[in-house]
Amino acid sequence: MITEKEFLEQYTDSIYEKPSVTTDILVLGVDESFSRLKALLIKRDEHPYLGFYALPGGFIKKGESAYQAAGRKLLEETGVKDIYLDQIYTFTKPGRDPRTWVMSIAYLALVGDVSKITTSGEWFDLSIDEERIRLYSDKSDTEIVYPIKEKSFKNGRISYKNLVASDKGKGVKLAFDHVEIIIESILKLRTFFENSDLAFNMVGETFTLPDLQALYELVLGKKLYKTNFRALVAPRIEATGEKIKSATSNKLSAEYRYIGS
Repeated sequence: MITEKEFLEQYTDSIYEKPSVTTDILVLGVDESFSRLKALLIKRDEHPYLGFYALPGGFIKKGESAYQAAGRKLLEETGVKDIYLDQIYTFTKPGRDPRTWVMSIAYLALVGDVSKITTSGEWFDLSIDEERIRLYSDKSDTEIVYPIKEKSFKNGRISYKNLVASDKGKGVKLAFDHVEIIIESILKLRTFFENSDLAFNMVGETFTLPDLQALYELVLGKKLYKTNFRALVAPRIEATGEKIKSATSNKLSAEYRYIGS
């Protein structure tokens, strides 16, 4: 019986094919009135998908983690740094990249009012419902639309539903499978949003309750009862004793700050 040291000295991985690994990042923010979700896209300046819009991202270098690569590519491609990043899913479908076998570790980044963020990327309005996902940039007057439908998938004894996009039809499309990354990220965000502190990455240091509720409703895609909402967030916030103008109502409202859960 050889030792582990001897085993490692003679070990070779040459018998295994190796995929390349990338990281792609959905940067999600809001407009200043908390009425629209915003997604940050870049325009690709090289093949494949030259001239297509895409999520920022790229290949992971030797010696760095996926998280480090996500932060590096965000800075390189958009100028955005020091923001919340959370791993969402690993995309491994064969043929997702025409160059070679490429897997992507997707991240979700959360920011607040995008008008306060300096970036070389382009902000798109993002809306998603049961029939379509739409991205629109008034900067370039670019609209990207995918029809979507709900499909059921079975995993063991459990069946679950998910939204699947179709790339059929004319018009501008995203590079690679980035529409799938956006859908998966939004669905995961909705799953955890109500029972976590993620929302406070998308508001300022201080905020009003009407604005905070508008943010929750925007992300979750549904209306919330005022009383239930305030009971939900009460353990995580405290009043400052001051009043500030609400972005949603344009009226003075009590000012709050995040204190943790």
